[in-house]
Amino acid sequence: MEAGNDEFVLLCGNRSGLPREGVVLGLSGGRDSVALLRLLLLHGVPVFACHVHHGIRGTAADEDAKFCRVLCEKFGVPYAEYRVNVPQLARRNGNSLETEARLQRRRILEEHACKVGVRTIALAHHADDQAETALFNLSRGAAGALGMQVVYRGKDGITWWRPLLECRREKITAWLRELGQDWREDETNVSPDEATRNKLRLHILPELSKAMGRDVVPAIARSAGLQREVAGALEEALAALPIMDPQGRLYLPFLEGKGEAFRRAAVHFYLKLCGVPELSERCVAGVCSLLTPNAALHSYNLPGGFTAHRAHKRLFLRRNKILVKCTCVPRRDGRA
Repeated sequence: MEAGNDEFVLLCGNRSGLPREGVVLGLSGGRDSVALLRLLLLHGVPVFACHVHHGIRGTAADEDAKFCRVLCEKFGVPYAEYRVNVPQLARRNGNSLETEARLQRRRILEEHACKVGVRTIALAHHADDQAETALFNLSRGAAGALGMQVVYRGKDGITWWRPLLECRREKITAWLRELGQDWREDETNVSPDEATRNKLRLHILPELSKAMGRDVVPAIARSAGLQREVAGALEEALAALPIMDPQGRLYLPFLEGKGEAFRRAAVHFYLKLCGVPELSERCVAGVCSLLTPNAALHSYNLPGGFTAHRAHKRLFLRRNKILVKCTCVPRRDGRA
């Protein structure tokens, strides 16, 4: 197939520039990450594939790992495989399986990027994922219908890159079929009884499109991207303000006299920086209730084993009784 004659290849290859020094690719074996692998190789980008076995799906997960290993051998791609017991970690950290799996993937991908000496991590999220993420975030209430970004800068100089974010799922599928490239199917992705995102994908979005009389995914994805840009600008503004002390605690005297919306934005920003997962409107409101000096409570339990504490005109977090050191480097990705 000629790359120049394919709309999908042109769209993805020219979207954000190509990291010629190489990327770490999160390779699950599913359609999207396999397509991204083939696309990166087509454009001559050096790839270091990284597969994470979550210890969840038994022999099916073993077959996923084997598929990825064989695929990388076929194309001469360096391959690394990591195994982690997500159910055990989820119980220990107080997270859902979905959240813990995402956190562990992020950690492993960052560590592998440092190990192989590249600064870019490529992920295969596409426009349909963007719409699901926006509805998911909107339903939680804390941050609105925020989406993911094509490119964002993470900690330790790592760049997270999603070159497929403006592509539709069906276009990716059609391209792989044209190539004659197979992929692995995760049976949990088509079960409405598994994850909340499955319900959004399999039921809510189709019903919403039916009610509106048109495909709503492009509009939702586009709106989510725009709102993410606005949220990113707000986070940059907050990062430039003295809302935290040198020890990484929220500095409450600075928030005194500010409006409720500002305090809520500052708290959400701080909790996000500290890595609190599954932030909801209730979480933010609960922590905001600690801000006043005459508050009835001095602590508030948060997801992921975190607890917010107020003392000496500061707000700080502990996780499993260990003080959390927060640095002012905002994350604007929405999801990993």
